[in-house]
Amino acid sequence: MEENEAAVPAQPASPASEPDRAGFWVRGGALAVDTLILGLCFFLPVHGLGYLVGFVYKVVFTSQGGQTPGKMAAGIKVVAKDGGPVGVGRAVGRTAAEWLSAMVLLIGYFIAGFSDKRALHDYIAGTRVVYVEGVGAGRKAAFACLGVLAVFMFVGSIGSFSLGAIGGFGKFKELKVKSGEGATKGNLGMLRSASAIYYGDAEGQYPASLEAFINPETLKEIPKTKLADHAETAAWTAYGGEVCGAKNEYGYEIVESKLKDTGGWGYVADPKSNCWGQIFVDCTHKDSKGRPWPSY
Repeated sequence: MEENEAAVPAQPASPASEPDRAGFWVRGGALAVDTLILGLCFFLPVHGLGYLVGFVYKVVFTSQGGQTPGKMAAGIKVVAKDGGPVGVGRAVGRTAAEWLSAMVLLIGYFIAGFSDKRALHDYIAGTRVVYVEGVGAGRKAAFACLGVLAVFMFVGSIGSFSLGAIGGFGKFKELKVKSGEGATKGNLGMLRSASAIYYGDAEGQYPASLEAFINPETLKEIPKTKLADHAETAAWTAYGGEVCGAKNEYGYEIVESKLKDTGGWGYVADPKSNCWGQIFVDCTHKDSKGRPWPSY
């Protein structure tokens, strides 16, 4: 009796499981180690040599096993997208692409925090970063903590730099305001000096306009006010006796409530007013010392 046995098809060998991809924080810890190592290169005496050494460092280690010293310590390595080794050409491209990832506050690196766990330079070079076999949970946790620390230090340094920049800008703005105030007070003095000269030459008369002060010897042009609350201007406004207040040691006080607050010069052009010929800053604001501008 001949027995027919059904042919059992051969089962294909199960493919090797794909290594786990390294997460953002562990990669950050490995990068922190490499950054500390490469930081020593910037003490080299030749300017710019540190960048070249860093480039060669990453190309050589990545092409020879996919692991820089930082990645060796973390138990991760760079492989091609298909899982194969990274050759020299791909290592060069990936290292160059890291400069793109570093631009704009390391945004290209932070992309690795998404589900695909690939940074911008991984997408460009066709690579991914995976765990080597046998990496324990403790090692992963240690480097994840290091990555968290490195990121927070980076964010903190950016914050400190930003605050410093804001503070520096504020200081610059303050100096600019004070410089403008000094120029305005100096220009006011120039106008009053020109007025006094005119008054003496005209035998006790003031002109109808400030343009009369312009001459080659005393005043070439009407100077500008430079106030924080107004645009620079050489314009002036004629006033009458309504702005004349109580007499003081310098002349008469200017009544602020009667001013138009033009930000230019004010000039009492009415011969019948008590403070005829008085020149002042036509601004109802105060300077940085808290003194009203018309009081100068």
